[in-house]
Amino acid sequence: MKQENHIIFKGTKDGIAIRFLGDIPFDTLCEQLQKKVTEAGKFFDNVKTALILQGRTFSEEEENRILEIITNNSTMTITYLKTEDKHSKHLTDLCDNLDCTTTKFHKGSLRNGQRLEFDGSLVLLGDVNPGAEVRATGNIIVLGQLRGIAHAGCNGLSDAFIAAIHMLPVQLRIADIITRFPDEGKRNVKPAEYAFVQEGQIFVMPLS
Repeated sequence: MKQENHIIFKGTKDGIAIRFLGDIPFDTLCEQLQKKVTEAGKFFDNVKTALILQGRTFSEEEENRILEIITNNSTMTITYLKTEDKHSKHLTDLCDNLDCTTTKFHKGSLRNGQRLEFDGSLVLLGDVNPGAEVRATGNIIVLGQLRGIAHAGCNGLSDAFIAAIHMLPVQLRIADIITRFPDEGKRNVKPAEYAFVQEGQIFVMPLS
């Protein structure tokens, strides 16, 4: 039977990303990684770049083993290691990770002047139009256009995130940190994005 592929390599502007899929045992993952690195050949040879681990959280010991596998089976020089598991999932991954007992699913768009609040995480199947506001003590996911105001972690949870198919808000707020969006370029087509707090600032990045 054909072995399922749990590892994907991708070159990005920030370095080489390795996305780990599924919850297979770490030792099995390492066997697949060694095989993939060996087969990749010139993709890794004499490359000096950052290494970005995506899709799974690793301990320091596990990260060191991953680095050892790559350095022992290629001539790549790793300048630094970055883990993006927490904030780099696809939108469906974010939805799967929500605790449904504390998550509200709201079907329908919010119009100007409307406000939706929930004590927990909130998934809105629709648009948040200009002049509308959505607030949650947990995370916020908008399966549509976010063009109004969104406030996640409104009770002070700075680990909360905000995600949207089209991120075009007037204002984003996570815990007590606020960021505003410029008016220019709002009509540009963009991929789904998510917002999160890092080092006291809100960052917005593509979900892909």
